[in-house]
Amino acid sequence: MPPLRRILAGTAVAAALAGAAVYGGLRFADSMNNDRATDPPQQAHTTTEPPAPYGTLEPSQYGYGTAIARAAHGDVIAYAPRHEAQRLLTIPFTITNHASKSYSYTATVTVTVTAGNAAGSTDTAFVSSDGLLPANATMSAEATFQSLGAVPSHDINVRIIRVEKRDADGNRL
Repeated sequence: MPPLRRILAGTAVAAALAGAAVYGGLRFADSMNNDRATDPPQQAHTTTEPPAPYGTLEPSQYGYGTAIARAAHGDVIAYAPRHEAQRLLTIPFTITNHASKSYSYTATVTVTVTAGNAAGSTDTAFVSSDGLLPANATMSAEATFQSLGAVPSHDINVRIIRVEKRDADGNRL
């Protein structure tokens, strides 16, 4: 390669590397600024209380429609079943911790078909908060059942038969 081409090629490579370094530095600085603007650094928590906010919507704001079952003084609410693809039935839930401290929730749900040739068949599922739910917070959950896609929603009876509530130490209430 002639010397002039080597110099030009070297200059082009050096310019590309310098541009990448400057652009990368700007992107890094920009990402740091965005991180600080939207999410300030958090100090390590020294309590078992989870950070707030967690689910600040009211149960009615989730858009699930009419409540069809309630348990634990309104802490767990089931809504009208929805048919999904692959013959699945999905039942949306909201779980609200009305207490003044965090608790975890596990609810046992039964679905019974009340009409047609599948009348009387019952299936069970569990919904949970997947950990501690902060005080006065609401979250959504769902239970999914197989092979109920052909059954009309009005022929399905949903019951919340048990709600287990535990504190941060795992003690059942």
